[in-house]
Amino acid sequence: MQFDHHPFLQDHPELQEAIQTLKSSNVHFAKLLREYEGISLEIGRAESEVPGYLMSDMDLEQLKKERLVLKDEMIGMIA
Repeated sequence: MQFDHHPFLQDHPELQEAIQTLKSSNVHFAKLLREYEGISLEIGRAESEVPGYLMSDMDLEQLKKERLVLKDEMIGMIA
């Protein structure tokens, strides 16, 4: 089953060059990006109701908040 996944780079194509530069030169940024991508996958699975994949609404909302914190930090590093 396909599910909707929002990679950070895809959501911010105008920042592609800056993201790639930071990803390769800043260990902390690369770690944040990996965490963001992992959380995005989890959210996508939960929202697409992948068979056998259960997540409570509270857990899903918590993941969304965590993803937003990561996104804000990465955008701050890019700016």
